[in-house]
Amino acid sequence: MRRLCRLYKTENSKIFSAIFKFILPCAMLLFAFLCSRLPGMAEAYISHCYPAIANVLSSVSYRVPFSLFDVLIITAFVAFIVSIVLIFMRKITFVRWLKVLFSTVLWIVSWFYMAWGITYFRPGFHERFGIEPPVEDTVYFDALVLRYIDSLNKSYVAEPHFDVDEIDSAIEASYQMYAKQLRIPYPCGKRRPKHSVTEWLMTRTGVTGFFGPFFNEEHLNDYQLPVSYPFTSAHEKAHQFGIASESECNLYASIICSSSKHSLTRYSGYLKTVGYLLNNLYKISPEKHNEFVRKLDSRIVDDYRKINSHWQKALNPTLSSIQDKVYDSYLKTNKQQSGILSYSEMTILLIAWEKTFAPS
Repeated sequence: MRRLCRLYKTENSKIFSAIFKFILPCAMLLFAFLCSRLPGMAEAYISHCYPAIANVLSSVSYRVPFSLFDVLIITAFVAFIVSIVLIFMRKITFVRWLKVLFSTVLWIVSWFYMAWGITYFRPGFHERFGIEPPVEDTVYFDALVLRYIDSLNKSYVAEPHFDVDEIDSAIEASYQMYAKQLRIPYPCGKRRPKHSVTEWLMTRTGVTGFFGPFFNEEHLNDYQLPVSYPFTSAHEKAHQFGIASESECNLYASIICSSSKHSLTRYSGYLKTVGYLLNNLYKISPEKHNEFVRKLDSRIVDDYRKINSHWQKALNPTLSSIQDKVYDSYLKTNKQQSGILSYSEMTILLIAWEKTFAPS
């Protein structure tokens, strides 16, 4: 009888182990796959389930001053190296190693999608807001660029006081104020800007910040100049609110920063937004671009030059090119068809937003 009980417990143990190691993560990946085919399902998940997940994950990571994303990546790397050594020492069999590796990868990938990654599959900006993509209108676009240049000139701040806590509070206040209009579930957990051990690599590749989905963490690169910091922070916070599209995060950062009462945050918003607008104008008409640039305050032109020179000193062209290609492939894998070029699409979204919610 005891032997039968032991066998029963052993069998149950194997079943529960199989469910935890393989069946459960496979079920989550199946759900993510369905979301990738059914945007409405993805939207429902992000609208109703994600805020609770973000609250739980960020409540844990918020209390820790260092990056839990870094801890996860370093731990996974060290564990992989140790497991290889154990195979050569014949402490574990190759078959068992494969099973553990497969189960670990399954859990990491399923964790990524359930914790945040399904945001890639929700309907796009125009569909969610019920806005038609704007038709080409050079007259309106020129007027928009001039209006933003004027606002940028007025918002210029000489030798701005830089305080991370003040900037963070200002951005949070703007997000809270615009939450309903932007259709984000504020507060959606907690946000605490963090640094990453990969900051040296971020600097060499020109990355100003990134969002760590596994623990809902915002990472910012300290190498960037103070005038760039607020926009980057607002961009990464947009990711935390369940926005995957890089262009849409840029739009949110533009709205949030340019509307802020905090002078440096407001200047950062207009500085970055005008940069995007002028880059797009240059593609349309280099002559008009040069004409509009001359309307900028000379001190603002100096700031643009300082930002460019600052990054050129640190940028490694080879590493930057590799990073761009890897991230481009990552975005396209997750149904962001424009890849890294989606950053420039912010102009289209800004025009749609201005015409719908801020008509002149």
